[in-house]
Amino acid sequence: MPQQTAMEGDDVAPEELQGKGWFSVLKRRQESRAKSHAAHQSGTQRCATATPHATLRRVAAASRVPAMPRNRVIVRPGGGLNVQACSPHRILAALTMAAQLAPSVTEEDIICPNSMQNNFVVSTPSATNAAAYSRVTEITLTDQRHPVTAYLSPAGITSRGVICGVDTDFDDAALNRMLIQPRNPSLLGARRIKNTETVVLIFNGLKVPNYVYCGQVLYRCTLYKRQIDTCRTCGQVGHRQHVCSTASTKVCDPCGHLPTDNPHVCNQPVCALCGEAHRTGDRECRHRYQLPYLVRRRRQRRRRRKQAQQQTPTPATSPIPAKTTEPQGLPLGPRNPTPTDQPTWANSAASGTFATAT
Repeated sequence: MPQQTAMEGDDVAPEELQGKGWFSVLKRRQESRAKSHAAHQSGTQRCATATPHATLRRVAAASRVPAMPRNRVIVRPGGGLNVQACSPHRILAALTMAAQLAPSVTEEDIICPNSMQNNFVVSTPSATNAAAYSRVTEITLTDQRHPVTAYLSPAGITSRGVICGVDTDFDDAALNRMLIQPRNPSLLGARRIKNTETVVLIFNGLKVPNYVYCGQVLYRCTLYKRQIDTCRTCGQVGHRQHVCSTASTKVCDPCGHLPTDNPHVCNQPVCALCGEAHRTGDRECRHRYQLPYLVRRRRQRRRRRKQAQQQTPTPATSPIPAKTTEPQGLPLGPRNPTPTDQPTWANSAASGTFATAT
């Protein structure tokens, strides 16, 4: 006969002690541990994949640079140069040497590497330095030459639009002569996308017109949607193929996986943007374009207006209808107001008068 010991507390009936609710949590925990251990032993356990919106937010946040003056020059290195592995001081010294600028005239210049896009941003208040940086085509680091591509970034608050169906016989100079005219007062510049019939337009302010004049022809203008940078060399998201730092490692084009066996057997591709069965950034991907800032700004203002209307208390009923007022405190100004209205060299470059001024 087992020994019985009296304990203080409430009496529990044997039926209650054998009830199903006593050990349900412990039983489920043990079953979960057993399934996880079995999946780990069989090799079928898979990590949870990030949602498309989380991936887009991560790439967008990592691609931003700190607050810098808006007079910027973007420099994209090539030849497998890894910006993250290089010293910014050496990059600036190599860039100033290639631009043939003395150290005394570059004291106010600022350089910031962007490891996600594998490029670096140079900010300078001098128009002469900006013109010299934009003409650089090659830099030398550790006795090795690397090709670079530099271009001027438009300053101030600008927006971009797209027109399609423009003849490829017109070069960028002819397009700017035909597009920059009094009938397009807010247009600052235009450039063609490679050898296609699509032309990207830069407008002053946060408004893109519905139609623009190209010479005597009227074209429909739509918002420019920036494509998320994807690399066909390493398969990563955030930079393009011509600035990839791992040019020696090439993933398989059909499946997007790194070949580990010979001969290589293609696996099912998985898009890093949407998680569907196609290559990352493929034409059929629904998440390969970023939502334009103007659309996000419009939705945010609409959402805030709706929240302000919901928080406004309902007035007491009266026979005379009350006069409705718009909600106060809405951000109607620009996203990043410029500290001064004085024109800079970047504004001259955007309006097309930079070349004659220098």
